Amino acid sequence: MQLETERLLIRKYAEGDGQGLHLLLERNGNRNKLAEHVDEATEVRTEVEAEIRIRQWGADWVARTRFVMGLWLKSSNEQIGQIWIEPRNWDVPSFELGWFLDSGYWGKGLATEAASRAVRFIFECLHAHKIIVITRDNNERSHRLAQRLGFAREGHLRECSARNGLRWGLFHYGMLRNEYETRVESATS
Repeated sequence: MQLETERLLIRKYAEGDGQGLHLLLERNGNRNKLAEHVDEATEVRTEVEAEIRIRQWGADWVARTRFVMGLWLKSSNEQIGQIWIEPRNWDVPSFELGWFLDSGYWGKGLATEAASRAVRFIFECLHAHKIIVITRDNNERSHRLAQRLGFAREGHLRECSARNGLRWGLFHYGMLRNEYETRVESATS
């Protein structure tokens, strides 16, 4: 399973990718920045643990419960992020999309490029009716990206979570197949 964009290779993790995942979490303060958003940031501390997690994701892929893919720069083969797709309801079908990007690559349009390609994959290959994105209301980069991709904000769960005395809410975004198709038609005409 592999997707491509102009600058990125987006693919299912394979045996041996643990080193790249571990390095991604270690550099540019990514582990600290992602600690409250991404389980791997706190649970994957070594290359061996990264390899174990990759095998777990492989099993999830086979079971069709979660599709996790790494993002690699074509120019250097450096892993710079991750995309995950989680089936919410196969009967609809609807999927949740999530992502993270190495903070050293923020502001270059790479997250937009990767997430846009993932949206295309979900609608065109998984035949989704709806894609859901859930971001913390204090994660401005992620909710701006969801809006830039054409997702509509469907709800705001205010101050629904807390840790260490800090509270935050969640924005829920959605995109329906007909909204995606309209965007594609507009872009090609």
